[in-house]
Amino acid sequence: MFDESLLQPGTVQYLMKKPVFRFLSFQYDENDAQLTLSYCFDEGEAFNEIISFRQAPKTLSLPQKEALHRIFKHLHLAAGVSYYKASAPAEINIETSPISREEADFFNKFYVNGLAEFAYQNGLDLRDQIRFPYDDEEQAQALSYPLPQRTAVPIGGGKDSCVTVEILKHFSEEMVLFSLGDSGQISRMIEEIGCPGVNVRRKISPYLLQLNREQKALNGHVPITGILSFITLACAVLYGFDTVAMSNENSANEGNLLIDGFEVNHQYSKSLAFEVDFVEHVQRSILSTFHYFSLLRPLSELAITSLFSTFEHYHDIFISCNRAYKLNKQERLHGWCADCPKCRFVFLALAPYLSPATLTRIFSKNMLDDSSQLEGFEALVGISGHKPFECVGSLSECQAAFKTIAMQSEWQASYIVKEIAPTLLQKNIPDLAQCLHLSDEHQLPEPYYQKLNEFTKSVWQKHRHLGIG
Repeated sequence: MFDESLLQPGTVQYLMKKPVFRFLSFQYDENDAQLTLSYCFDEGEAFNEIISFRQAPKTLSLPQKEALHRIFKHLHLAAGVSYYKASAPAEINIETSPISREEADFFNKFYVNGLAEFAYQNGLDLRDQIRFPYDDEEQAQALSYPLPQRTAVPIGGGKDSCVTVEILKHFSEEMVLFSLGDSGQISRMIEEIGCPGVNVRRKISPYLLQLNREQKALNGHVPITGILSFITLACAVLYGFDTVAMSNENSANEGNLLIDGFEVNHQYSKSLAFEVDFVEHVQRSILSTFHYFSLLRPLSELAITSLFSTFEHYHDIFISCNRAYKLNKQERLHGWCADCPKCRFVFLALAPYLSPATLTRIFSKNMLDDSSQLEGFEALVGISGHKPFECVGSLSECQAAFKTIAMQSEWQASYIVKEIAPTLLQKNIPDLAQCLHLSDEHQLPEPYYQKLNEFTKSVWQKHRHLGIG
């Protein structure tokens, strides 16, 4: 049961009237290249989300239509997580076509784990509540629609996807860059990379936004990377590619906290656990010719920042701060806010490799010399609180980064370093070098693993002066 004290005025009355969440329909308009996804609760107005596939072909073959119909059925179920959470009811109805037991198991896990942070912050326990209905007679069977050999790389505007791009460029891999949304920042990044781009726009139902404004709906984090992954599957058929190389690192596997033995992980849909389940689900139920993995999975965040630090042409255009990508354009920043967990982590992770002057230019301030950031940095290194609910590195990585800069004369005089070092350095924490080994926990095909291994070794050898060789 949820804790009513955590809800905003008016929310409880709304929730108690909405005991059933219904997946109504999905409809693709070829002329406009728009997919409409419809949902509702057992009473009230429908939620209509529109996904626009920009410059997609308007004439589709029958095999394409069949493949897209199969994909859209599952995308409809995945994207529904954004609307289900408005009330998080105990009953789910699928009114399109039945799904198999295995497919229901996948979506049960996707919703429960993907909404774990949302549930924790709203005082809910969804583990025994979310049950997708299934038909025992339904048998999952993937299509074998042929796809051209080409690799798509999702671009989010941050450092990780830049590293993936540079690795694939180094080996002359044919790439297409995928982006979701209308951020000018991401457009500039794609222009800098110089590869063909595919852009998709996702318009959240105005009715959901209205309920949020009126405080008549529960709100919180959803597994957006999981939704994006289903969208790339549709793009593979529409634009022609057979592989998606994500840029999710090994550190995403670490959760934020445990609740009664259940791990809450802000980055669940970036984790290896989700990747394994998603690939199995797609290969079993949707499209057997589609390949999906994270090229950076064997790497830690500190290994990624060690590589990224050498790509100077990206330093003045990359932005990982979420405030630069807000849904409301008027609320977007055009740079780093320098006052959130994401900014603090990226600053800390780059500090072992870049000078205070360089990072101050990128972030417009030296965050390690800002006394107001002390509590936030203490959370990152485990002195207080729990790992922030953000896409940040593991506790051990943050400690290793801090240990490294505490030994560097150019950082030692910074306020945060002077405050934290006496406490942190008494602990048994890892060295930077321990964070740079390639992990065996990944799903990379052997040729891609060899490319990653060769690339990292060549960069680290070339840049031994950074202390990463």
